[in-house]
Amino acid sequence: MNTTRVLVFFLFWVALFADCFLIITQKTEYRIYTKTLLAPLVLIGIYLEGQNTKHTSSKLIANGAFFFCFLGDIILLSDDIATNFISGLICFLVAHIFFIVFFYRLKHFTVRHVIFNVVTAVAITAYISVLLLLVWRNVSFQNFQLPMTVYSIVLGLMVLTALNTIKNRSTKKLATKYFIPGAIFFVLSDSILALNKFYSTFNYSGVVIMVTYAIAIFLLGNGIIRFLKK
Repeated sequence: MNTTRVLVFFLFWVALFADCFLIITQKTEYRIYTKTLLAPLVLIGIYLEGQNTKHTSSKLIANGAFFFCFLGDIILLSDDIATNFISGLICFLVAHIFFIVFFYRLKHFTVRHVIFNVVTAVAITAYISVLLLLVWRNVSFQNFQLPMTVYSIVLGLMVLTALNTIKNRSTKKLATKYFIPGAIFFVLSDSILALNKFYSTFNYSGVVIMVTYAIAIFLLGNGIIRFLKK
């Protein structure tokens, strides 16, 4: 890892630490200066490391994904407002669509791996169904059924396409170390957010949500950088 990337990702973790500190001390009005730095720092890393890449289209797709993560982060700073929550959800939905396209370009679904994909899809569907079942009462009460259902489907497809990249020999190591763990941490972060918002709140939930989210985009960003340098 070169010095520039070390500096960028050092600033990433500093921003995360500062953001968690602001959550714990309940000085959330200052999170505009911390939470909103995470995705842009990943974007800077991709720009600096991928300048000479031959995977230009993949780089643009990755930029789109993290840009919409950035927009979602800004909007969800005030997620207690219903319209902001839906707008933020849409931003992350678009980000996941970009991730889906990125992963699918690395490895298409094929008949050869149909059993793996079907079993994986069933497992993902079961997990999402249980999660939705837990939060559905309050989701329905707030009339969020459609956006939550659509978002859950897209999120599940993102994980499925990430898992499928392990079937590409050239990206197997990246899938194992970065893409799959990153996708799983994204699901974990979103799951905790949904449970905290629509099922049952718990202490320091904001910190747990931010740490899991930060790990997710850090892993995905690192995996993408390493792919662009191939």
